[in-house]
Amino acid sequence: MFFFIILLICWGIVVLGITTLNRPAMFAGQFNLSLLSSYVSSWNKWSVSEFQLIIFNMLMFVPLGVLLPLIHPKNKSFSRVLVITIVFTLCIEIFQFVSGKGIFELDDLLHNTIGSLAGYFFVMAIILSIEQRKLKFAPIVKAISIPIFFVALFGVATVIYNAQEFGNLPFEPSQKQNMDQIDVELETKLSNKSSNACVYYNSDVKDMKNLKSISRSIAQQFDLQQQGGIRREGENRQLKFIDDEGLVYYLTYFMSNGFWSFSSENYSEQPPKVDIEQQKQVIENWLNNEGLFPSNAIYQQQDELTIRWDLAEAVDLQTVCDDFSQGFLVITLSDQQIPDNIIYDVNNNEMVGKEKIISQQEAYEALTNGKFNLFNPLQKGDTLTITDVQLDYTYDTKGYYQPIYVFTGNVNDPDSTVEISIPAIQ
Repeated sequence: MFFFIILLICWGIVVLGITTLNRPAMFAGQFNLSLLSSYVSSWNKWSVSEFQLIIFNMLMFVPLGVLLPLIHPKNKSFSRVLVITIVFTLCIEIFQFVSGKGIFELDDLLHNTIGSLAGYFFVMAIILSIEQRKLKFAPIVKAISIPIFFVALFGVATVIYNAQEFGNLPFEPSQKQNMDQIDVELETKLSNKSSNACVYYNSDVKDMKNLKSISRSIAQQFDLQQQGGIRREGENRQLKFIDDEGLVYYLTYFMSNGFWSFSSENYSEQPPKVDIEQQKQVIENWLNNEGLFPSNAIYQQQDELTIRWDLAEAVDLQTVCDDFSQGFLVITLSDQQIPDNIIYDVNNNEMVGKEKIISQQEAYEALTNGKFNLFNPLQKGDTLTITDVQLDYTYDTKGYYQPIYVFTGNVNDPDSTVEISIPAIQ
């Protein structure tokens, strides 16, 4: 029993460290009482890291449910474990809220409790089997019920996601903005006519094959060795390379739009002297051979080390409906024949069809109903002034370039500008 008490204390210290002690106080007074909002956010972003956070919050509390029955016989009671878990989690959430080191979230309370109960059912199935010297069906069912439920939940979500035509829009809110006591002023005219808009597709979005192809090409072109595998950097992916002299380079692939960057950790105090024309030609030949060089791009030399190519911005995407490429390529040269930095911000979009879109008036009604997301939520008494609305485009989670309405305006002060995105496809 003493051993299990020590384990429980160690677990508690680790949990407190993860959830409070090692965090900066940057969430003062923030709370989220919208139950299951984390699932909505995970769905909107179709994000592995968001799903992992849900699972992590459960797994973090599994040891509590396992250890409590082993410490004292009274803790074999389901209700006792449930109450202890809820009280402990509430203490953490309240401390986060008061200290500003976290957000008070009902979902955290839910997931911590589920994790603890999963541990409790698991250990009780073992305890009862040992005590009665035979396997009991009911405890085993309880022990596997929670894992099976979440496997089924994520499996169904995956089937539904793969079955839908387009991807999800990451900017959509996980909970509605509370518009009670919020004044909305409209200073622009809105059309009430719905119309059609073209939809495009970028195959490089979330394309791991493209990432691997680029990494092989970079390694071969600059005689680099890849160190380790592909790492996650938030929603993006990163690879590490090293040259013959031990200098380190990184390739970062931005999954949401297919852009990538190549950067060096090596910086010199004195700008090196480089043969710009020679290196420019080498890079152009390399990118052309790989099918990566942006055709029809305009070249310019920014400074003594930086060169770039710019593609013209596409216009009238709603009605023209042609394949198009846009973006830019910026390269910072070095005297090592390996660029210090490459920013490949080029996207190639194929027109795939037309879709009906809602009117500006319908989009405005969605806005006034709070169906939008702001980094700093509106507060009671705020005045939201809408000064303009435009049809724009953004990538969804499947790589489709979808039309959206973007409302621009301000909150309380003309200098406090905001942009609010609303889905346009019906």
